[in-house]
Amino acid sequence: MVATVLLSALRAWASAGRDATWPPPVTDPFLARVVAAVDADPGREWTIDHLAALGAMSRSVFAARFREVFGTSPAAHVTEVRMRRAKQLLDAGTPVSETSRALGYASDEGFRRAFRRHTGVAPSAWRAGRRALVG
Repeated sequence: MVATVLLSALRAWASAGRDATWPPPVTDPFLARVVAAVDADPGREWTIDHLAALGAMSRSVFAARFREVFGTSPAAHVTEVRMRRAKQLLDAGTPVSETSRALGYASDEGFRRAFRRHTGVAPSAWRAGRRALVG
């Protein structure tokens, strides 16, 4: 029971301060195309070159415009999309290894580190907490 309360508190802390609107509203049609593509396939290997090409911009213009509109880098946005999807997959009971592969991570350990850095808990603890809350 202590673990469930602790995980609930960590989840609340991890999600605090984040905008509830997701994906963020975009009025720029070129950036909207990029955001939609990343959201549709977060496991793809997204490079700045590929994202800039989708947005029909040079790398430098794309990076500057993206940061101006979203207040974050394109890479941070891709990570945010991946972590949101990871939470959904883990909540649905998807194994950590399968979630890692679906989101384009080359190794489970790399995914675990990224997930822990983003949420404050390991993916397996996230899944266990979800099972404890449901069960």
